[in-house]
Amino acid sequence: ENNQQNSNDRSATIFQSCISETKLSGDALKGFRSMSIPKTQAEKCMMGCLMRKVNVINKGKFSVEEATKVAQKYYGTNGTMMKKAKDLIDVCAKKAQSTTEECALAGIVTTCIVEEAQKAGLSGGPGSRSRRTVSPKFRRNSM
Repeated sequence: ENNQQNSNDRSATIFQSCISETKLSGDALKGFRSMSIPKTQAEKCMMGCLMRKVNVINKGKFSVEEATKVAQKYYGTNGTMMKKAKDLIDVCAKKAQSTTEECALAGIVTTCIVEEAQKAGLSGGPGSRSRRTVSPKFRRNSM
């Protein structure tokens, strides 16, 4: 229980330090959701910063090892999901070799992960809230 709290605090701290580093403004921040495809340079740099802070990007390189650790936190005991996640990481790692510039790298990796995850049917990845839990009827009424 307490460990989860620490992890959330740490995430919040990382997020804050990346905001001040990239100077992502309020509007851009509203549009920025972890693990959605970053469109602007600022969003790519924000993603790059977050990935660097958790070592998924290390010295301008995408770390398969660290990305796998992140996947393990999410899918750990689910063998099928973990295999899909590993395949996805391998595919995206190959694409990531085209640049060592952090913002560009984050853009490539995030785009790849989002697209591959959709293809593989991996939902609930980092930062995504599965929308399937709300029935369409309920959603219509809440608009």
